[in-house]
Formats: sequence, structure tokens, C-alpha cells
Amino acid sequence: MKIASWNVNSVRARIVNILEYIKLSKPDILLLQEIKTENQNFPSNEFKKLGYESYVFGQKSYNGVAFLTKIKIDNIKLDFIKDDLKQSRIICGDIKLNKKKIKIINIYVPNGNPINTDKYKYKIEWLKKFLKCVKKTLINEKNIIISGDFNIIPSEIDVYDHSKYMNDALFKIEIRKIFR
Repeated sequence: MKIASWNVNSVRARIVNILEYIKLSKPDILLLQEIKTENQNFPSNEFKKLGYESYVFGQKSYNGVAFLTKIKIDNIKLDFIKDDLKQSRIICGDIKLNKKKIKIINIYVPNGNPINTDKYKYKIEWLKKFLKCVKKTLINEKNIIISGDFNIIPSEIDVYDHSKYMNDALFKIEIRKIFR
């Protein structure tokens, strides 16, 4: 099974690129982040022509996550965490593989910039809630795939010049600690 993840930075602006990628790579499931469109404007019909079902948690102009899939996804959930700002940042669902249930969680973590603002506090609280929900889920479900755009630079080697990110929310040590 091939599962791919892509922050598309607007599904409608990148539709040609996404369709090309699907034709070339043929993923079974494609997880999209930052789709930047409401559900009713998501180009589901374009993907359906290629054999993909769309599951969308959209938001006008910002955020948004989706699954494009050839495989049936059950139990779609849009409320994995209680998001105080009600942003479209997580979509979850269950697939069956070799008679095993696997939970797939597609996330788009808040950017958090600039630091020392409510955006940064929101990122920290969002990550803490997410981590708490993952730990709770792991009690009953052992097969979980978490993918998406984490908006985190885990270590110095993960970016060309880490010194440029010393005061960026993506590289702050407290964010990296939560990630780890």
C-alpha cells in the first residue's frame, strides 16, 4: 500500500500538479493539507475521474485537510481534538489492511508565528491537545499512522541553515520537545 502526504497550499491552485502526481505515483491514499477551500468547492469530481474518493474537512481561504483514496475509509472524524478556534486541521479515518484496522490521522499543525503572540500560544496548546488525544487513542488502538504538515523543524539537520530559524515557532525548543 502506498500512502503519500502533501501540503498543497491550495488544492484548486495546484489541481494540475496534484492530478499529474496521482497519475504518475498512483498512491492508494493521498493525504492533503492546507487545501484552502470549503468542502463544496473542493474538486472531488476531478479526483473521482481518476478513481479516488474524497473526504474533506475544508475551510474558506485557510487550512483544511483531506483524504483522496482508492481504499474505503470508515469512521471519518473531524473532531479528534477540540480546537478552540474551530480550524480545519485534522481528519481521521479507519482502513482495513490484512484484516487489521489502521487509524489514519492527517494533520496540519498551526504555524505559530510570530512567537510571543496568541498564534504561538495556540500552536503549543493545539500540540498538547493533539498529543493527549493520541496517547488516549493508543490505549485501545495500536495501529495508527499520523501524517501531514507538522510545521516543526525537528533538528538542525532538517533545514538548510538552522540559525535562520532560532526565533521561529517551527524551531523553538519547546515545540520540538512536544513533537518528540
